[in-house]
Amino acid sequence: MEFEKALRLAAEYLIFEERFIDPALPQGLWFCDNVAEVSDIQLNAVCLGSGVDFDAVTKCRPFFELFPYVVIVTPNAFARKRLAEELFPRLSTCCVYVIQDTGFRGCKTVREYIDAFGHDRLLDIYAGAVELPAYGILDLSEVETRDLIKVPRTLSGFDRLDKSIGGFFAGELSVWTGKRGIGKSTILSQLLLSAIDQGHRVCAYSGELDRAQFREWTYLQAAGPEHIGYRDDPLTGKRLPTVNPQVDKLISEWLHERFWLFDLERNTRHDPEAILSQFAYAKMRYRADVFLVDNIMAVDFDGVREKDFYREQSKFTQALASFAKRQHVHVHLVVHPRKSSGGKAGEVTADDVHGSGDITNRADNVFFLTTHVVAGAQKPMLVTLKNRDFGSKINQWLDFDKKSRRFFPDGGDPKKALGWEMAARQVEIAELPGGDKTLPF
Repeated sequence: MEFEKALRLAAEYLIFEERFIDPALPQGLWFCDNVAEVSDIQLNAVCLGSGVDFDAVTKCRPFFELFPYVVIVTPNAFARKRLAEELFPRLSTCCVYVIQDTGFRGCKTVREYIDAFGHDRLLDIYAGAVELPAYGILDLSEVETRDLIKVPRTLSGFDRLDKSIGGFFAGELSVWTGKRGIGKSTILSQLLLSAIDQGHRVCAYSGELDRAQFREWTYLQAAGPEHIGYRDDPLTGKRLPTVNPQVDKLISEWLHERFWLFDLERNTRHDPEAILSQFAYAKMRYRADVFLVDNIMAVDFDGVREKDFYREQSKFTQALASFAKRQHVHVHLVVHPRKSSGGKAGEVTADDVHGSGDITNRADNVFFLTTHVVAGAQKPMLVTLKNRDFGSKINQWLDFDKKSRRFFPDGGDPKKALGWEMAARQVEIAELPGGDKTLPF
């Protein structure tokens, strides 16, 4: 009964002679390129029906699974390659063989082979059969050795962190967390500029800042404190940091076709599918290899029930991790900590990340940006909560320059030159005394 049901289903999409189909025959099922080959072979021979696409193969899976194996049979090398590429992923549970040129003994068609050697010698073509490796699993002994020294990566610019984790490797996902307003977006936009300075191209999704705000903050960081002056707001008297116009122009030239931003105004949807689609385009079209999602709470999960919200966040994180591995890029993801996080660096764990624990489980690195009291003053500190490659868990003490919004190693200097300065003339901007102490990290 199961055979008859599977046969009727297959007859809707495949061409074959029902009287010649017998799963008990030792030759398996022969998948041909055209009707002529089916007619010549006869026994257990099928091909795709006229106007039917290869997706129909999955609908016929019960039919294919009746046979011990499937054999791709056609003397045409191009057709063999196409059939293997189309059938193999759709028959992942089947053993699949491909007959090679040696099996056909120089014959250009199946009819030519039968005329030369006889129909009863068709099984001899198995001498040229090659089994395709199981789809979706690998022989570990054949996997190439990973040489981390040769894996593309970007460095943070913070020496202690870079020596500890080795950099941000392609194919990995980093999760960043910390209290609201602590500076997660700030430090990550700085890391994107550092990546560009190392020759990479970046693409960012920012669900909290519009494009003008994002540009303002990024350009201040790119300029550095020595190229920023102040303007007075005539209405409030507030002093506003401003990049020198000549420097602004040089930064624009440096960032041109190197820094891409998901356009919240043009993209009316910014759900996981839309973000991943734009990321894939940036990788394909502009060769971007460093990506930022800031932050997961800003992603549009409309239509998701409250009880499924964390599950959807986990699925999106998995999709980002898969995108990183498949496209050989690095993805940074910002996630808020749980409200119950204590804030003391020594007490923070990956479990303090907001939402499902799957988020940190799927990440290769987890970082926590916090502050700590040193000599009576609040100092920013970056805590490594998880590092899959080396198991590193170090604290990177930082300082912060409010004018340029740059983080830098504690005791270091925020005046780090970036690539745009290579083509710049020395521009001197008179600094006004003091600074705007209302700016957050």
